[in-house]
Amino acid sequence: MKNFFKMVLASFVGVLIAGIIGTIMLISVVGAISSLFSSDTEPVTVKPNTIFRLMLDHPVAERTKSGQLEVGLTAVSMTHYIGLNDILKTIDHAAIDPNIEMVYLDLSEMQAGMAHVEEIRAALEKFKESGKPIIAYGDNYSQSAYYLATVADRIYLNPFGDAALTGLSAEVTFYKGLLEKLQIEVQIIRHGKFKSAVEPFITDKMSNENREQYLTFINTIWGYRLEKICYARQIDYKKIHSLIDNLELLTAQDALNNGLVDALFYKDELLDELCELSGVTSEEELAMVDVENYAKVARKQAVSRQRIAIVYADGEINMGKGEAEITAWNFANTLRAIRNDDAIKAVVFRVNSPGGSAQASEIIARELSLLKAQKPVVVSMSNYAASGGYWISAPADKIIVNPASLTGSIGVFGVIPNIRKGLNNHLGITVDEAKSNTAADYPSITRPLTTREWEATQATVEFIYAQFIEKVANSRNIPAAQVDEIGQGRIWSGIDAVKLGLADELGGITEAIAEAAALAGLENYRLIELPTEKTPLEQILESLTKGNIAVKAQAPEQIQTMERFLQEITEPGVYARLPYDITVN
Repeated sequence: MKNFFKMVLASFVGVLIAGIIGTIMLISVVGAISSLFSSDTEPVTVKPNTIFRLMLDHPVAERTKSGQLEVGLTAVSMTHYIGLNDILKTIDHAAIDPNIEMVYLDLSEMQAGMAHVEEIRAALEKFKESGKPIIAYGDNYSQSAYYLATVADRIYLNPFGDAALTGLSAEVTFYKGLLEKLQIEVQIIRHGKFKSAVEPFITDKMSNENREQYLTFINTIWGYRLEKICYARQIDYKKIHSLIDNLELLTAQDALNNGLVDALFYKDELLDELCELSGVTSEEELAMVDVENYAKVARKQAVSRQRIAIVYADGEINMGKGEAEITAWNFANTLRAIRNDDAIKAVVFRVNSPGGSAQASEIIARELSLLKAQKPVVVSMSNYAASGGYWISAPADKIIVNPASLTGSIGVFGVIPNIRKGLNNHLGITVDEAKSNTAADYPSITRPLTTREWEATQATVEFIYAQFIEKVANSRNIPAAQVDEIGQGRIWSGIDAVKLGLADELGGITEAIAEAAALAGLENYRLIELPTEKTPLEQILESLTKGNIAVKAQAPEQIQTMERFLQEITEPGVYARLPYDITVN
């Protein structure tokens, strides 16, 4: 009987605790909904002589997310990061807004991809035509942050900070040693001597071809950036190269002595400078609006029945359907709907993808070709538009590529792991099979490929590569032999892509929209962004009705990389994609 009462008491306490936690979470959800509506309806007033502060301390996505539901044990929140689309709109609007006096770039913790930095910098260069000043400040400047800062009229740096310029490097993580310890054999079938996506599985360092392509890529981008830095700061190109090579640009004083910055200021001194420029006497009198709030003012569009659709293809390309990344089912339906919508007169296809499934890439490319037959389609390439990302871009009427985009990588590879020894020797697991035909279990990850299976897989890879080459050749009007020569899985910068004919001109999404409007003969139009995203309220209601609210924890980047690695070696298939783990810094 005593045990019975213990069980009853334990059950009662458990139910009570669960009820308390549930109540707290329900209150948190209600609070999240309330704060969501209050923040969206809160008016934004821009006073005369306001400073527009552009701070990029959160990851810059392709487009502003309406909000991502995140649930903790005692709190529910909606994360809201502004996207490149709204950042560019705010800069353009600030140029014509009589209440905006200047732009203040706060770049201490900048988080933006190289292509995004290029587009923001280009928008700020256009902003300067308004005659309004740009001031940049950083406690420290990363190389990308400093490159962006050089668009400013004045650059300030914390006296104990740095603006270290050391050049670009590309890092690739290799897993051959790990695979050997785990006794996992990764069977690779590829076409393309530069198809380096497979190298982390089979070697412990870069091949000569891989090193060559990375050196070409980073040297092109670095040379382009350094020329712009030298022009903006009036520094001799050879001199700055020498200073970089000899590590003479590491401290704040080095930066000041060599003309990289205009003055060394603590934050209070910067605020005094902003007060003086604004004609006020104290920090309390400074009128300042940040990019998130100012975006609410800048989002307003002219009313028009004629529309240009911006379709965001952001992430890896996969079969199936789903709202994350690029899935063949979703994108085929989206492009088909655009084709049948008479109000949409032109399309900007914004691609930010390292590739993925060859089949999914072809499904999307097919729909884009059908769309192009009826309406102008202009591709705008972002940080990545490579391999499968290039495949889905090729059919467009015009391709506009960012100088810092990583593109090309026209190549195909197959990955079929064999984990039998690892299972047996490390876990004591054995696998046996009964089958009606010799290759009934093909592709199997628990045995090696037979000679015939190797041959068949290689033939599949060669077939897909030949299709890839043919489609690029036909779309870009380049001889197939020439596409093969610049293909072979090799990556190219946007600058080189234009020279090689893989893209038409350098620019960002702003130029792509203008080109789409010109091709469609539009002067007045409205922009719509697709695929349509769920609103924060829809996310909350869906999570509540499905009962699938989950605690979300963001894993470190290294763990995410390992997760992608494990997924890839346990999912056999044929891919058109980049190496999944490249770091350029």
